[in-house]
Amino acid sequence: MIIPRLPRFRIAITGIFLALFVLPSCSPPDFDPDWTAEELYDYGMERLEQEDWLDAMDAFRAITLSHSGNDIVDDALYHQGQMHIELNEYPLAVLVFRRLISDFPQSPYSDESQYQLAYATFLQSNPPHLTQDKTFEAIRELQYFLDVYPDSEWTVQVHELLQECFDKVAEKDYRIGNLYFKMKDWESARLYFGELLETYPMSNWASRAQYEIAESYAREEKYSKAIEQFEIFIQSYPANELSAEAGKRLAEVRTEYEALSGPPGPSNPSNPSDLPGTTDQLGPPGPPVDYGNARTGPAATDESSQGESESGNSP
Repeated sequence: MIIPRLPRFRIAITGIFLALFVLPSCSPPDFDPDWTAEELYDYGMERLEQEDWLDAMDAFRAITLSHSGNDIVDDALYHQGQMHIELNEYPLAVLVFRRLISDFPQSPYSDESQYQLAYATFLQSNPPHLTQDKTFEAIRELQYFLDVYPDSEWTVQVHELLQECFDKVAEKDYRIGNLYFKMKDWESARLYFGELLETYPMSNWASRAQYEIAESYAREEKYSKAIEQFEIFIQSYPANELSAEAGKRLAEVRTEYEALSGPPGPSNPSNPSDLPGTTDQLGPPGPPVDYGNARTGPAATDESSQGESESGNSP
């Protein structure tokens, strides 16, 4: 492939562009390398307030590299990690916060750094329909926070992020179960919904899973199980947005159930075909049993009556 030569005037314009815009961005930071750690920190905070992230990052990085024994290194690491998050550089933020926690475990930033580490990990996670390795990693980091810093002022934010993580992994199970539900593969749908309820009972997807378990039984015409599951939903989620619909469906299923089995009563307690341990076909009746007189006991056989007569014990 032959690359055409650029005209001279275009070369000149390109050179001016590089001189004005590209080369300044490659120039060294605008501070004296002989500054003390405190001077570098003040300069970095000034740039940070002006949202000049790159210059601020350079100043804080200079502190961590050239003044590693200074007391403000943990401050520099903290701000450096925060800026990595602002710049969407989440893996770098994780590295910086992990270094802060490891090198300065007694730092006043240690608990927040553990939270920010988990948060930066969560921000790397995939959408719900893909693998959730980073979400599970974030959950582990948050649980570690609760073990190590149970009295931290960041506990509320940790629980909120933990709930968001649980909702995200639960959503994946719900979506798979809901796909099987739409395909009318009721058993597979209930398998995923049941796993969701067992593993993430506090997630925001648990109520939908419980509702669709009940609805799957109703559509299979397993009415007794549908009634049971709708009642569980109404008792467990009384204020849920689906509660009114669940109550309506429960009444409809009961009506259909009674139409098939008849009203419950002593002679017809339920429909045998909808109860566990029963079948639609009942076996032939056995021979009649003579229970005798209720007062005198079972009726005597011919042989026992004759024996009593001969012994003189008959009445």
